[in-house]
Amino acid sequence: MSTAALSELEPVLPLETHAPEIAIEEVSRDISRAIERAEVAAWRDLYDAAPADFAARQGLSIARDGDLVWTTCTTIPFIHFNCVKNIGVDGPATEEQLDALLAHYRNAGITRPWFYTSPHTEPARLRCWLEARGLQHQGGWERIYRDATPLPTEPLFPGDPLIPVDDPVIEEVTPRTASQWASFIDAKYRLPTSPWLTALVGRKGWRHYMLKRGGAVAAVRSLFIGSDGAAWSGIDAPVPGIMAPSFDLDAMLGERLVRDGIAAGAKLFVADIEAPLPDRDGPAYRNYDRLGFKLAYLRNHYAYLPAYSS
Repeated sequence: MSTAALSELEPVLPLETHAPEIAIEEVSRDISRAIERAEVAAWRDLYDAAPADFAARQGLSIARDGDLVWTTCTTIPFIHFNCVKNIGVDGPATEEQLDALLAHYRNAGITRPWFYTSPHTEPARLRCWLEARGLQHQGGWERIYRDATPLPTEPLFPGDPLIPVDDPVIEEVTPRTASQWASFIDAKYRLPTSPWLTALVGRKGWRHYMLKRGGAVAAVRSLFIGSDGAAWSGIDAPVPGIMAPSFDLDAMLGERLVRDGIAAGAKLFVADIEAPLPDRDGPAYRNYDRLGFKLAYLRNHYAYLPAYSS
């Protein structure tokens, strides 16, 4: 009997189904735009805060054409600093627009500009245009969001009562502690951005937090609340699942951000899961679900492969 015949006799097992560990909501194009605009507003304000001498030294700039926004940095090859933030979000992209952006980065000497796409990006064939020009899919981040529904009164992520001496303490960053916060971020990402980061402390709309253990900074996260009440959470370190194995400290910071953001009048919270999993399970999904976030979509990232890649 042939191997093929034997395989036909084997029982066909049903595929295992796995329930995601976070609520998933099919969002409208309008909600998708609101989510993306929240991040764009944060990055526009972040760039506005950059000291002029720092921006000049680093070749740092942000530009816009109507609603379209893109960033450039000639000295730091960091995804956020050389990316088109919202192509195809507020209106359909065109091939001429795409070619002009690629020409801009080539002329600036940027070898790996980044582009984002989502299920609501217009037109749907934008992905094909990117691939036709040599850019390739380079993963992506889960877009998550929540409204201003209050959290339960009791802490969602309490410290360990058996080890009270090591209980994490969350502090809001002040001008006095700004350099400590900025130095921690630069050390984690190996970046020279402390002059830029410290300019954000005390700036309208921004809140920055440090989680300390035994007096030492262990994790950080920031929140920007725009004039429309849309809040973006980012500038986080270490990134759980990528730079750190534990998700607990970031969850504690996330809870503090949501509580303080609601008290400050935030109406929409936007964040990312930067280490997505195919089954959408794992601690990041569980923690954000407890914080009331829902998963909106996977935002895909496109860039050229590194020069040393095959």
